[in-house]
Amino acid sequence: MKFRALVIGTGLLCFALTQGTLAAIIVPGSTYSVVATNFPGGSGTVIATEGASTNVEGLTLTDTITPAGANAEWIEFNFVNPTGGLLAGNVNANWGITINGLQATAPALFDNFFLYWTANGTAFSPINTFGGIISNGNLNPLNPALGPVYFGNAFTPGPAETVFNNLFVSVSPYSFINAGGNNDLTANDFHYAFHFTLANPPSVPEPASLALLGTGLLGLALARRRRRM
Repeated sequence: MKFRALVIGTGLLCFALTQGTLAAIIVPGSTYSVVATNFPGGSGTVIATEGASTNVEGLTLTDTITPAGANAEWIEFNFVNPTGGLLAGNVNANWGITINGLQATAPALFDNFFLYWTANGTAFSPINTFGGIISNGNLNPLNPALGPVYFGNAFTPGPAETVFNNLFVSVSPYSFINAGGNNDLTANDFHYAFHFTLANPPSVPEPASLALLGTGLLGLALARRRRRM
């Protein structure tokens, strides 16, 4: 029984080492600014806090960080009208969002993004390319069951940064989203997500090293068992 306990313990130790390589990229609890254009409450700039709910000119903003491997992660910004009403104050005017001052824990690369509109939580489908907003037939990278998204293909990133600015989307006029298969009069939720990868990820034990560590502990357990016999 003692020998079995040691073997199980070895497995848990290797698992803990592997999980420990995950690195946070966006600074938890940090602040950033959101520039709203033609929201239901008007236009303006609001300071938001990562992980908290913020009122941005009549829309409720929440953000969610999702790890994407050991050294990458997504941050998704969700703008929803809490009354179930429109996302724009005037569907015949320009509508847009710009995020500035998004802080990273270390130099990171911005290398993918996607966006989509929903009505009561359901993504519009099918969608198609309109203007410069491209539909490649991609499904939501975070959860394909949520439906189709615009963009979603990784691209060659620019220089590594620790603060990201000018992350924007703009539609003029807002009613133009209808050309992409959305409905400006029923859409009450907008999702905008960005993917970041650490430029200089920390070194981690190689799989071979972890295997040797486990073998050594197992060998020690066998040796102790033989001596007792």
